[in-house]
Amino acid sequence: MGKKKKKIQQLPQGAYKKYLNDLQQTLQIMGLDYKIADLPNEMKHMLFDYKIIINNPVICNDGISRKELQVITEKEQYYYRHGLNELNDYKLSTYQLHLFYCFIAVKRRFKEYQIKDKNDIEVLDYKDASDKAFQSFINVFTINYYNIITQLCSPDYKYFTVLIRPAAILKENPKMELVIELYGFPAHRCMLNIHGIYRPAFRMAKPLGNAHLIEWLSVDRSLAGDFYTGDRDNLEVYIQSHALHRLSERIDLLGKEALNYVLWKNTSLEFQFIRYRNYLLLPFSVHEIKVGYLVANIVDDKLLFSTFLFITHNCTPEGDRLKKITGLTKQEICYWKIDRLSTFMKLNEEKYPGLIKLFDDAGLGDLKELRHKELDIDSLQDGNFDDLVTYMSKSNSKPRSYVVS
Repeated sequence: MGKKKKKIQQLPQGAYKKYLNDLQQTLQIMGLDYKIADLPNEMKHMLFDYKIIINNPVICNDGISRKELQVITEKEQYYYRHGLNELNDYKLSTYQLHLFYCFIAVKRRFKEYQIKDKNDIEVLDYKDASDKAFQSFINVFTINYYNIITQLCSPDYKYFTVLIRPAAILKENPKMELVIELYGFPAHRCMLNIHGIYRPAFRMAKPLGNAHLIEWLSVDRSLAGDFYTGDRDNLEVYIQSHALHRLSERIDLLGKEALNYVLWKNTSLEFQFIRYRNYLLLPFSVHEIKVGYLVANIVDDKLLFSTFLFITHNCTPEGDRLKKITGLTKQEICYWKIDRLSTFMKLNEEKYPGLIKLFDDAGLGDLKELRHKELDIDSLQDGNFDDLVTYMSKSNSKPRSYVVS
């Protein structure tokens, strides 16, 4: 017989009582054996008073519509309550991280309720624990908003960014408040002469979340090597609508928001181009598995992503190996639809071991691993904390440091 599961202590409902009940549930999830109902009223009220006031997001320029504000707000409300985050060995929602911070911060105030050893020495440094719990909550809260805006940013539509800052704390209102400011930046569109025909292209950007808000992308000329012979030190980065169309067509299992996210993820840090057959290729990954390349050209002193090649396509290292092994032409690859992600997700490894070996020999073996992964937006962003911290450190947009009193 397994251990009987402890019943979560239910307290009468109402904003105050529900808050305490939610806190009790959070502590139980974390294996902390505290009965909130047995605490003195002063301590229970302080637990409630330590809540951080989270204001509704506000539109701060004319680049965001009321409808977009509603979408962002609804998404954040969902992530706040239902998105789970790893904290040590526990999975907690952002709301529960908030509750845990309040609990630790209040225990720090009440010395008699702190855990001590037999020599009456505190087992836990409550100041340090309180600061860490608060920063964990702020980091995850920030990540939620970054995840949302990277789902919505699209080069041919607009870019969004968010600035999260503490409100001024006044004597008459000593509670901590968070202000969420939203900004939108319409697409920067230009017409470029490509092989004698003027075609639309869109400037690429990334949200920063600091006073600069957004960075329109440029790359050092050295990344283009001898593809660029002009006199500019930095090249603005653009993408053609054709490349966006090919990306959607060939990574065909991803919805619009997931595509926006993976495009951001593949272009938010330093570009690592490879040169192949007189092409400048930027590797493109989904779930850390390479699925193809964005092809870059230099046009009018700009670095332009002109198309997206799936990894089986001719003019990629893997695609050329596949052609050499199988003799398949470009037309045959298109006919058999092995130039899109969905085909590989349907591939039965037991039924077609010969095909699997061919793909492995061509360097495409990792593609089959995507069959074991979810391709919805929540799964793509799951565990994105490390990715976001890396991005923030590179873009100088680290979460702000807050003073915890």
